[in-house]
Amino acid sequence: MISSCISDKSCIPLGTGRIEDYVEETVPTYTDPMFRAHFRMTRSSFEKLLLLIGPEISLTKTVSLERRTLACIWYLGNTETFRSVADRFGVSKGTLHLYLSKFTEVMQRHQILKNLISWPISDVEYTQISEKFSERAGFPNVVGALDGTYIPISGPTTFRDSYICRKGFPAMHLQAVCDSSLRFLDVFCGYPGSVHDSRVFRNSLLHDALQNLPGKYHLLGDSAYPLSNMLLTPFRDNGHLTSEQKKFNAAHSSTRVDIERSFGLLKGKLRKLKFLDMRKVEAIPGVVVTCCVLHNFILMNESFDEDMVEFERDENVNESGSETSEISERSAENLSGIEKRQEIMNLLG
Repeated sequence: MISSCISDKSCIPLGTGRIEDYVEETVPTYTDPMFRAHFRMTRSSFEKLLLLIGPEISLTKTVSLERRTLACIWYLGNTETFRSVADRFGVSKGTLHLYLSKFTEVMQRHQILKNLISWPISDVEYTQISEKFSERAGFPNVVGALDGTYIPISGPTTFRDSYICRKGFPAMHLQAVCDSSLRFLDVFCGYPGSVHDSRVFRNSLLHDALQNLPGKYHLLGDSAYPLSNMLLTPFRDNGHLTSEQKKFNAAHSSTRVDIERSFGLLKGKLRKLKFLDMRKVEAIPGVVVTCCVLHNFILMNESFDEDMVEFERDENVNESGSETSEISERSAENLSGIEKRQEIMNLLG
């Protein structure tokens, strides 16, 4: 309605100058649904976030933790420019940069990160995660769905070609593993968009960590990744798949789809990830990881309303490429993966 837009300072057109007392006068008038729509979480969750990060941030007498945090979340949750967000919160662009730099640094500190993005380490955790995954299609012993997605960026002026992804735009690669509740268990960001999924995986800490995964458990990944005992990929469709192989692939796909839904929710809530226009490329991974931490924080602190975000297949989710060859699937290193995949195919059949 026109009347509600006029009375709501969040609807003020861009480029109209600084908004006076937005945090002090306007934000308190927001209803709970309005607050959640603007700041991507409920008031209750926001208050918990302040309690979480408060001890980690040194404050000045003139700037409240609430203002700093609201400004950062607004920036990450919308597609507005730095100038527009700075004007909304009554600060300069330089000050907003400082706010965001500190916020992302704090959100990645070990004390916070270990409670929000953590890899399962106990048999109890493995069992709980795998049982939830198996509810959908009966696929056994899955402890995570793995994939990569492109984070569109403006791109650097130097070495720009290395950031051009296969879809033709500059991007940074985000690799992630999620559970069936769409919560991230592991995230890894920083490689240019031109780098293939399998190479990013091989150079991530996750690759080494999986060496310690109990033998019966595994991740699910698409055919861009190398098949192994720890990472099961679908049968390659050469046009001659058996009915059992097709059934395996269908169960694999319907189970692994949670990582696509997780990326969809991440970019739906924290819309800045649809395009990060940041000059300092080295600062981008920190912003992306911070968004992943916020994603988990929100999921862990409030009931999930699936109607709030329209789940579509993430347009930038990486598809399989040519780097992973049939030869790699036949290598001795992956024989155990071939055997495990065959066993599960027989079980599902």
